[in-house]
Amino acid sequence: MKRKMLWSSLIVILFVCILFLNKIVDFIINVEWYKEVGYLTVYFTKLIAICKLMIPLFIIIYISIVLYWRSLRLSIIKYRRAFEVNNNKVKNEKRIFIIVNFIVSFLFSYAFAATYWYRILQFNNSVPFNIKDPILNLDVSFYIFKLPLIQSLHSMILSLIIFLGLITLVTYFILSVKDKVIWRNFKKDSGKIDILNSGITRFAGKQLAVLAALVMICVSIGYILKCIGLVYSQKGVTFGAGYTDAHVSLLLYKIIAAASIISAVIIFISILVSKVKPIIVSITVIVALILIKSLSYTVVQNFIVKSNQKTLEQPYIKYNIDYTRKAFNIENIDANPFQVKDNLTSQDIDNNMDTINNIRINSFEPTLEFYNQVQIIRYYYKFNNIDVDRYNINGKFNQIFIGTREINTKAIDPNTWQNRHLIYTHGYGIVMNKVNSVTSEGQPNFVIKDMPPQNSTDIKLDNARIYFGEKTDDYAIVDTKLKEFDYPKGSENATNNYDGSAGIKLGFINRILFAINQKDINFLLSRDILKESKILINRSIKDRVSKIAPFLNYDSDPYIVMSGGKLYWILDGYTVSDRYPFAQPQNNLNYIRNSVKVTVDAENGNVNFYIMDKSDPIVQSYAKIFPDLFKDMNKLSPDIVQHFKYPKDLFNIQCSVLGKYHVTDPGVFYSGEDLWEVAKNQKQVSGEKYSMDSSYMVMKLPNEQKEEMILLQYFNMRDKDNMVALFGVRMDGENYGKMVLYKFPAEKTVYSPYLFKQKLNQDTTISSQLSLWNKDGSEVQFGDTIIVPINQSLVYVEPMYLRASGKEGIPEMKRVIVSYSDKMVLAESIDDALQQIFSYKQDYNQENSSESQIETPSYDINAEKLKEAKSLYEQALEAQKNGDWSKYGENIKKLGDIIDSLQK
Repeated sequence: MKRKMLWSSLIVILFVCILFLNKIVDFIINVEWYKEVGYLTVYFTKLIAICKLMIPLFIIIYISIVLYWRSLRLSIIKYRRAFEVNNNKVKNEKRIFIIVNFIVSFLFSYAFAATYWYRILQFNNSVPFNIKDPILNLDVSFYIFKLPLIQSLHSMILSLIIFLGLITLVTYFILSVKDKVIWRNFKKDSGKIDILNSGITRFAGKQLAVLAALVMICVSIGYILKCIGLVYSQKGVTFGAGYTDAHVSLLLYKIIAAASIISAVIIFISILVSKVKPIIVSITVIVALILIKSLSYTVVQNFIVKSNQKTLEQPYIKYNIDYTRKAFNIENIDANPFQVKDNLTSQDIDNNMDTINNIRINSFEPTLEFYNQVQIIRYYYKFNNIDVDRYNINGKFNQIFIGTREINTKAIDPNTWQNRHLIYTHGYGIVMNKVNSVTSEGQPNFVIKDMPPQNSTDIKLDNARIYFGEKTDDYAIVDTKLKEFDYPKGSENATNNYDGSAGIKLGFINRILFAINQKDINFLLSRDILKESKILINRSIKDRVSKIAPFLNYDSDPYIVMSGGKLYWILDGYTVSDRYPFAQPQNNLNYIRNSVKVTVDAENGNVNFYIMDKSDPIVQSYAKIFPDLFKDMNKLSPDIVQHFKYPKDLFNIQCSVLGKYHVTDPGVFYSGEDLWEVAKNQKQVSGEKYSMDSSYMVMKLPNEQKEEMILLQYFNMRDKDNMVALFGVRMDGENYGKMVLYKFPAEKTVYSPYLFKQKLNQDTTISSQLSLWNKDGSEVQFGDTIIVPINQSLVYVEPMYLRASGKEGIPEMKRVIVSYSDKMVLAESIDDALQQIFSYKQDYNQENSSESQIETPSYDINAEKLKEAKSLYEQALEAQKNGDWSKYGENIKKLGDIIDSLQK
């Protein structure tokens, strides 16, 4: 017998292990990975929090159900005795109950703890906002840190009570059917069916009445929570409590909450004295009060508020304005009038030459396309994105485009397991060009290019390998018998052995674990994996960072910077909430701060979190919960700090909010007189409208002494094309995060990007020239419209690209359209355009002008060889598609020879 039980136990244990094998393997790998990246305590903080919440919750639920079951069981025994039914069956049901109770308690407690572990941590580590709501006078921290947990517990308890009620009904119904006593009158001499006095009602009713009393307590708590939740009301003119909410709903919610407690007491007393009528009456009163509340709200709203809405709702509109501006951090904007004068002189241009120098004539899309056509070098590389930044290059402050050449493992051919995971393990190099200049062919003028990097700047770059990138999704196994491919070198390839610190050792046990985890037997069969081999996992920047700190939200665009000869990714982290009182939601949230900056080493994968905004209570709370997670900003290299950018995702949200909430007067807000929207533009002069994307610019703000990087957006009046404002945020040095708003005169027509395009189309000289270029297999494309504020004037700049029709055509920047006041010119460069508009003398311009926008490359380029290289590349691609690998290899070899000759 003991042997049989032993084997049974072993079988059960084996079954459980198999059932949870993947979970066990994931846990072990997670522990190793978190240990590798140095955040094991963060991982265990989550696990410990889940256990701390789950274990007591499990015990409470289990004991509660046991106590309830004992009461129910005694009633069942009495019930069966009353109908002379054998009670031996109850003993058999006890075992089933223990199993079912364990499962139910476990599922309830685990589901709650796994979902809401961070809420109890926030509850216990809340930090005051020192801002109170105007209705209940509660600190905002209560709404953000405490209320979510209280609401979750309330919902869970109510769900458990309803579950027990359903179990009670089902239990009695099954027993009644089995014992054939359903609806039998408890008084045997009657012979009639009497539901109120039937057996099932007399016995089940007691349990259900107890549950009903508990439900009434939950209803009372629920209406107290409804009082608190009025700060999120959407019934009024604006988000948050309105007049009727504050004067009707709040009072009646309190009355219903008090009445529900009284009802619960009546139900408990009625159970003791076996009276049904008081229970029915008390519940009826609650239902009546709920109906009275709904009726009262409707009457007050329609007959009192509606006809006096502007006056009565004004204080609540003011609350909404103030709290929304606080929540989205747009309350401290430096707003100034901007006259839009037409009095610029050539001397003004000369005084703002650094701004002119950094006007972006290279547009984002054509530049990224050019990178991927000319600088990928091999088909298995890809530039997923390019970023705007600023660097001091050879002593001058320059705005630049920078892109990383990442490995594209999906394009590797043949796409074998060894190639994908052991050989092609990393990307290589960056490409950089100034935004304000192009070559004589109209292409980006690279200052860093090729493989290995050809660097014509004074910026140090010693290690250009990219093991961790924006879309480096595959795992890589390094330090194997096979050499890693480093970069193409003519007809040969340079190789590399990984010498970074990242990775989990692939010993025998770990090979088994990863074989299970990745569902790939190659981990066990491969003879190339050595005992010192390591596996690099979670190599995508956003995945890597969010796995460490999933409670933060992250920007959609990590960007690369060079510092100390190495490459680092910077990713912006946000603290967000949808619980800020009275604040209008935007994109499913109504509070956001860019409180965290994250850096990731592109070679070693080292991740560091730095607190950017120490005034944010949410990040302060996280710092209390995870004391080993965040580092002080003072510990970060100033060389990296100077490349911090204000994130576009946050700025775009703030722009959406500002379109309505730049208005601070509740009367004007109510009437909707001054609504803005992001300015519209067109890809082509006759194309569809689209909302402008915000753009980074290096410029000198009015009344400032030097140029700096600004993130800008233009605003129109809603549903109009007249531009009304220019909104920007600064990001250099101590000015990081300071916002500026320049409002244009309401009585003056200021051209938006869309109106500028229409003006361009109406210019006969320019439109006729564009028509000529749009023929004979060529296509004109417009770049990004840039509106540059200089003193109290606006200068409009639009680069114009020409490309051959078809997919293989390379866009080339051929002309720049510049407009100022009533003048518009089409020129080869911004310098030429400014000469025409401001009547520069040639010698003056040569001495004081910006760097030439169309430059001769500093390195010799043979145009014929470039054409030949392009032809060979296209032939190689065609051979690859046709499966002609001999021809493909021949063309690639010739292409490599040409590249070698160009480098020489």
